[in-house]
Amino acid sequence: MKLLLISNPTAGTNGTGLLGEVIEPLSTLFDEIVIRNTKQAGDAMHFAEESSAFDAVVVIGGDGTVFETINGVAKLENRPILGIIPGGTCNDFARTLGLPMAPRLAAEAIAMQHVVQVDLGQVGDSYFLNFLGVGLVAEASIGIDTEEKARLGKMGYYLSTIRSSLEAKPFEYELILDEGRHMTGEAVLILAANGESLGGIETNLSDGAYNDGKLDLVIVDEVNLTTIRDVILQKIGLANDPSFTHILTSGFQLKTKEAKVIDTDGEKAIHTPITVKVLPEYLRMYGGTD
Repeated sequence: MKLLLISNPTAGTNGTGLLGEVIEPLSTLFDEIVIRNTKQAGDAMHFAEESSAFDAVVVIGGDGTVFETINGVAKLENRPILGIIPGGTCNDFARTLGLPMAPRLAAEAIAMQHVVQVDLGQVGDSYFLNFLGVGLVAEASIGIDTEEKARLGKMGYYLSTIRSSLEAKPFEYELILDEGRHMTGEAVLILAANGESLGGIETNLSDGAYNDGKLDLVIVDEVNLTTIRDVILQKIGLANDPSFTHILTSGFQLKTKEAKVIDTDGEKAIHTPITVKVLPEYLRMYGGTD
């Protein structure tokens, strides 16, 4: 079997000796390993776009590198199996897949060949694996201090979320679900989740599943002290808070009175209005063995 190994050397926990740690267990499964190191934004996506001749693509890096890799592979007719070796700050979808956070252990889990089918979200010509959000989640991401993130890791995300929560202002929205429901109102956050972790925090969405053909759509009307407390305690609890509306949907259209930035897996390149759909079981990925 032939593997393309995409590595981001500048990701949060990715260091000089990390490649050596993961190649040994991966070589028990793959006869040939081609290593491509990213040097600038967009490299991982370009490498992934040229991966159709490989049996698998494994990415070492954070959520941004995973996002690029997913968007490269999603365009292919013959899509290789995807694997994630956590090397960033939050590693959200690796957590959803049940992969160990230690890179060598994640590589050993991949070598066990536990392959699962995974849904993929699509908005326009872009794809997302973990979440799409407008409002608070995008504002928190924009508000992250780069030095603070480098120094504090996940705590930098939490501090940014708390700051954004205190300043959150509702926006007017209109939602049309594929199932026929029409909703209007005001919210500080609209989140469509495919994964079970956001910023390294479990969302506790009771119906959360990455291969059910549905997104967990969460509408947050207001931010209160309970929300801030849960961020501090690293427990979001989206499924249980009465100020949150939780719906399962296979897709939706979203309009806002004023154009709002959309955050897809941490990347912010599009604005409302948007049309979102689920591509059921579109990807094959290596999961944990539990």
